[in-house]
Amino acid sequence: MNGNFSDLKKRLFFSTVIVAMLVLTVYFSQVTGMRIAISILIATLVSLGLWEYSNMVKAKNLDIPIMLIITLSVCYIASIYFVTLSINYSVLMHFVIAVFFFAVFLFHFTRTNNAIFKLATSFFGAFYVVIPMSLILRILYPETTSTTLIDGRLWAAYLLAVTKFTDIGGYFTGKLWGARKLAEEISPNKTVLGFFGGFAGAVVISFVFYLIGLNVSARYFEMTLPQSLILGVLIGIFGQLGDLSESLLKRDANVKDSGKIPAIGGVLDLVDSLLFTSPIVYLFLKTT
Repeated sequence: MNGNFSDLKKRLFFSTVIVAMLVLTVYFSQVTGMRIAISILIATLVSLGLWEYSNMVKAKNLDIPIMLIITLSVCYIASIYFVTLSINYSVLMHFVIAVFFFAVFLFHFTRTNNAIFKLATSFFGAFYVVIPMSLILRILYPETTSTTLIDGRLWAAYLLAVTKFTDIGGYFTGKLWGARKLAEEISPNKTVLGFFGGFAGAVVISFVFYLIGLNVSARYFEMTLPQSLILGVLIGIFGQLGDLSESLLKRDANVKDSGKIPAIGGVLDLVDSLLFTSPIVYLFLKTT
């Protein structure tokens, strides 16, 4: 057991620090000025995540215009900030998307070698990292056409908590009892039992939030029991798919971690599950 949990102390320490920072950030997100600060934080994480992604791409002998992509991605996050102030700014968001599309193409007009692969890789990076991360901002600050503030803190907390407990459930169940490998070629440490442990963790925490919602104004957090169970199931599945998907990229690039954060790896290692779960919660809120 000691061998299995040799990295547990470091993981717990850095995970605790990160979770504490996230809790405080979400809790104080409605304080004046915090919307801008959180937008800057997400833009920073997006930039670092894209930089790590570009390093994996370089390992495959492809060189994408990473500074252009980062610059346009930061502009996109800025446009999302304005959308959270008023949905009337959505035209700005669409304008940035259009500029991004044409600018990446224009960049390659004089760099035709491997243009197809570089274009596909550039657009995938933006789709993989930027859009899911921007949705966290839109969950925390639901867009509105009025001046009335809509508090999305509980939904942001729900997204972070259920996703995190998927990771925790999978980690401990896999380490303690997991034997049969889930996808050994992609991630040797993932086990079938660990997958179900993560799945169970997500459902349990989703149910806990359902109970919390019974005592909270429906304007801030409303979810029926069937919805909580379905969302828990989806997050439990897609959160782990997000982890495996990033492992697939790292395996192809032949790197162990996307970055050098102690006991964590990189920004992509930190948010890989959120990249797959934030769209689920956002779509749920938009459709219900």
